[in-house]
Order: sequence, then structure tokens, then C-alpha cells
Amino acid sequence: MKQESRKKYLFKNTIIFSIGNFGSKIINFFLVPLYTNVLTTAEYGTVDLMTVLTTVIVPIISLNISEAVMRFSMDKDTKKENILAIGLLIAIISSIISLLLIPIFGLFKITSNYSILIAIYMLTYSSSLILLCYIRGIEKLLDYSIISIVQTATIAILNIIFLVKFKMGIRGYILAYTIAYFETTILCLIRGSVKSTIKKFKIDKILLKDMLKYSILLIPNSLMWWIMNSLDRIMVTSMISVSANGVYAVSYKIPSILTALTTIFNQAWMFSAVKEKDSKDKDEYTNNVFKSLSICVTTVTIILLVILKPLLKIYVGSDFYYAWMYVPPLLIGSSILTLGTFLSNEYTVHKYSKGFLYSSLIGAISNLVLNYLLIPKIGVLGAAIATCISYIIVYIFRCFDTKKYIKINYNDKKFNINWLLVIISSFIIYIEKYGIIINSSILLLILLINKTFWKTFIKDTLKTLKIKKGKKNER
Repeated sequence: MKQESRKKYLFKNTIIFSIGNFGSKIINFFLVPLYTNVLTTAEYGTVDLMTVLTTVIVPIISLNISEAVMRFSMDKDTKKENILAIGLLIAIISSIISLLLIPIFGLFKITSNYSILIAIYMLTYSSSLILLCYIRGIEKLLDYSIISIVQTATIAILNIIFLVKFKMGIRGYILAYTIAYFETTILCLIRGSVKSTIKKFKIDKILLKDMLKYSILLIPNSLMWWIMNSLDRIMVTSMISVSANGVYAVSYKIPSILTALTTIFNQAWMFSAVKEKDSKDKDEYTNNVFKSLSICVTTVTIILLVILKPLLKIYVGSDFYYAWMYVPPLLIGSSILTLGTFLSNEYTVHKYSKGFLYSSLIGAISNLVLNYLLIPKIGVLGAAIATCISYIIVYIFRCFDTKKYIKINYNDKKFNINWLLVIISSFIIYIEKYGIIINSSILLLILLINKTFWKTFIKDTLKTLKIKKGKKNER
């Protein structure tokens, strides 16, 4: 791909993903004040735990087939209808398993009152996930983005109705998500041209074997990520209290702003990485993108640290305000993991699911050990630090492991200075009196250090937008 067409392709996909992902994340972000003012800390901690359990069970019962559906659909030489048929088959099987789990959910105090609802929630979540990944894999990216927005808007509207008007509490929260996922499934069936696949339904056994070989290895990977992202919440609940977990869950919402932005880019980059697989200057191009991503991530991280305390004062209920104390380590971990996710696209490109498994395994083990050691000593902050360190370990592992696919230059002066400023800023925030002033100065400094990048970035963005606008006017 030529340099100009590369930029256009990446820019176009980033914009499309921005429509869906950023729109959805913004809606989710503004739902938090609703949850924290309508639900108690204990109720919010309970629904968070239910969500956590669902995210670990669904990949297991669905054999993580959604990941294979997306990756195999990206290949030009595969029959898309055969891939979709396999996805639908697994979706039906996982739906049956979800219903069979109802008696098991009834055995536990925290889920016993909602066992049927949780099973249906998992059923719709699994089906919508598989079909959304198919829509994304066949590059119907605008459809993917619009459906994602519709899904989140439905969740928001139903939560307002169920939680505010009808005072349904936990039951209303789960029901809102269940209906939204069902709606998403229907929309994907319509936009994914599923009708023809159902008429000519055929299971390619060789393709099924290849897809399962790829996806099954990602099941333990999902479990490992569940340990890193969610086990700390269960440990906080058991070692401290469910209310403490409710506050800790809120602290994750600030790093989710950064994650929302970087996920958009990493999703777009995945398509570029696949196309660049055999290009001669792949290393040079990927290095430039990696450094640009690093500058953006470090800058946004410091911005979030500057506005953190003032934001939480108006963003959440007063009982949740002190969640700010746990944000800095979570934010640093999330920002560094963004680069690790960028590197892991090489695993997707080469269908090397073992890379995901090994990196997540080492991260999960370190997270489990650190949570066990730190939570009893320093409480909830220990869980946040454990998560941060485990993310860094994953990133370091991927730096070395992906060398067989791509050669990234990590010994860059600006790169190292930027990350040093992020670390300093995360410590400064704990200074009550002048913390915001000092961090604002650090933000100005990082902008000055990278002023050449930002000038070029703004110039290229405006140029691309003008080209697109010019083409529309010609029509």
C-alpha cells in the first residue's frame, strides 16, 4: 500500500469505529452518574460481579468462536457464508448451555434471585457478540458502528425507565442489557445477509476444525484476562466488602475513557496490519504508527490525571468520590496495555493464538499473586496496583515475543521521556494542595516536547477531511 492510501485507509476505519465505539462509550460513561445515584454501593457492587461472571462464562460456553468468526472473515480466500454457518451453530449450542446453567445459578446467594434472567442475559450476549464480530470481519464497519450505538442507546433508555421510573434495581439493570443484546442480534441478522446462509446451511468440517483450533486456545486467554480485569473485584468483595467493590468498580470508569479511545484505533489498525502483512517496509511503517500511538496515549493519560478530581466531584455520587485514589495505577496500567494490545495485533495477523495465551497467562499469575499479597496490606489500592503491574508484565512479554513478526525500536528518547512524565504525574495527583497546578504544567511540557507530532497530526487530519469534503462536493 502506498503511504497516502495507507493513511486514508487507517483514517477511514478509525473514523468509522469512532462513530460506534466512542458514541457507545460516551453513553455508557454518562450512565455511571445514574447508577451511582440510583443504586447503593452494595447494589452496584452486586451487578458488577454479575457482569464479571458473565464475561468469563460466555467465552467458555461459546468456545470463544466470535474471535475466530471475525479473524477468518477478514481473509479474502474464505467463504463467508461457511464461517457464518459455524458461528450460528455455536451460538445455538451456547444458548442451550446457558439455559442448562439456571439450576447452578440458583445455588449461589448472589445469583439465586436472578438465575433465569442471568441465563437469558448470557444467551443474548453470546449471540450478539458472535454476529457483531461477523459484521466487523466482513468489513461492514459502518453497520457495525451504527448497531453498536443503537445497542448502547437502548441500554441507556431502558435503564432510565427500569431504574428511575419503575425502581426495578438490579433486576431492571440486567433486563435492560438483555433486551438490548436481543435487539442487536436481530439487527445483525438483518444486516449480515444471514438469510442466504440459513437457506444453504452447510458446515465445512475442515474450516470448523481450523476455527476451533484458533478460538479454543483463546478460551484460557479470556479466563486469564478475566483474572486480570475482574478477579480483583471478587477478592475486594471477599476480603473487604461488596460496598468497597462498588467504589472500586467506579474507579475503572476513568481508565475506560482512555481504553475507549485506544480501542477505536487498535480495531482500525487490525485491518491495516492484516493488509501490511507482506509489505516490504512493514517494520518502518509500524514503528511510526507505534510511536504516534504512544504520544497520543501519554498525552491523554496526563489530561485525565489533571481533570480526575474535579470530574469525579460532579460525575459520581458523594459516596463514590474517593474512587479517585485507585485511578492512577489503573490508568497507567491501561495506557501501557494499549501498546501491548497494538503489538498483539501481530498475533491476530498470523493467527498465533498461543501468543495471546502465553502473555495473558503470565499476566494473570502475577495479578493473582499480587492481589493476594497487597489487598490484605493496603486494601483496595493494592488491587489497583496489582492490576497495573500485571498489565505492564503483559506488555513487556509481548515486546519480546512479537520480535519474530515485527521489529519495534523501544530505545527512543522522546518515548521514554513521555512515559517518565506520566509516572511522575500519577504520583503528583496525591498532593492535595498543588497537585492540579503541577500536573497542568506537566501536560504543557509533554505538549511542547511533542509539538512537531501534533502539528503534523492536525495538518494531516485537516488535509484528509478536506479531500473527503471535496469529493462530496464534486458529486
